Amino acid sequence: MSVLLEYYDKDVLKNIVGVLTLRPEKVIFLYDNGMRDMTAFRALRTCFARHLPDLVIETCAVESTSMDKIYRRTLQVLQAHNDCTIELTGGSELMVIAGFRAGMESGARLVHTDLVGHCVKDLLSDAVIAKTATLSLEDFVDARGACFVGESHRPPMPERYDAIWQMARYLFRHLSEWKTTCSYLQTVAARYLPHEVYMDSKEQIYMKSGKKVSPNREILKEFQRLGFIRNLVMTQDRVHFSFCSVEDRSYCTGYGVWLELYVYIAAARSGVFDDVKLGTMIDWNAYDGVVVAGNEIDVILMEKSLPVFISCKLRNADTAALNELLIAKKRVGGWFSKGVLVTFSREKVEHSGTYQRAKELGLEMLDAADILSEDFGARLVKTIQEHDLVSLKWKKV
Repeated sequence: MSVLLEYYDKDVLKNIVGVLTLRPEKVIFLYDNGMRDMTAFRALRTCFARHLPDLVIETCAVESTSMDKIYRRTLQVLQAHNDCTIELTGGSELMVIAGFRAGMESGARLVHTDLVGHCVKDLLSDAVIAKTATLSLEDFVDARGACFVGESHRPPMPERYDAIWQMARYLFRHLSEWKTTCSYLQTVAARYLPHEVYMDSKEQIYMKSGKKVSPNREILKEFQRLGFIRNLVMTQDRVHFSFCSVEDRSYCTGYGVWLELYVYIAAARSGVFDDVKLGTMIDWNAYDGVVVAGNEIDVILMEKSLPVFISCKLRNADTAALNELLIAKKRVGGWFSKGVLVTFSREKVEHSGTYQRAKELGLEMLDAADILSEDFGARLVKTIQEHDLVSLKWKKV
């Protein structure tokens, strides 16, 4: 039986890539005996079951503060198995040192996974053994002990991409009028049941705050031209129309959703990313018996088996937006993940404090100049692909 010995790491990527690439018959995780939450291994079993249903998984606690004890326990495990490989990627520094010593003495094969270089190497010869397995977002979420619990918006069908793209760019060019029109549509729609699509109202109405609002007629005409509403009639003091679907109603009453849709379509159309998801909500603890959705992640995608988290703000960015993005990417992908903030502002052009802070945190930023450019899709791809994880080692994040 082929056996792979792993040192458990808080970074889920270090726990799963070697196993899914080398595909052993048994994997043994040595972990810090101070670890109390054993659902972490339940999560790993869930992740591995999709790819290696017959994999045998064993765990073994070690005294992580004593290199000698780690070494002796590791050697004991290695000597009890034939055809054993030890992967020195995860775990503490003492675990790696002790594992190397035990592996050399027992004659076990020593390997290391280069997560940025996407390959597994023989540690002694530096020869590439295999290219790392391709991972999905589900692999990450399962291994983290989390689960997807829905989407705030259903991803549009490809045949609707052009209409949404055109409408989004129109709204970006008329943002102040869109803000007022959206407030109007939200107020009117609130009078109807969630499944109703017919709307009828005075053209000028009062919001709960007492403020008077009216829709921009040109925006409504554009909504009709591009197929989001139909049967639009605007008289001297009244407006009535029907949304083309409940989904269109959610689009037309969501101020910031157009930037999320815009980024999603750019990523999906590029053809270079996998698992592009829109408006994803994650329950960070799938095993506590309670379904609690955490913060919505606007767009998530996979770029060469590394997760990329994109936060979309149809306004200026702030510290709270940076922190929200940083926490989300660390929770799932750890250090081996990327974060991009797309904000309708001049943060990057003006090198604002928020932009400088984003760079310090290892986050990329695209602003209004990028959003309104004709090649936004290419800029998004370039930003993600050129985000250098290796250089982040030396940043004070």
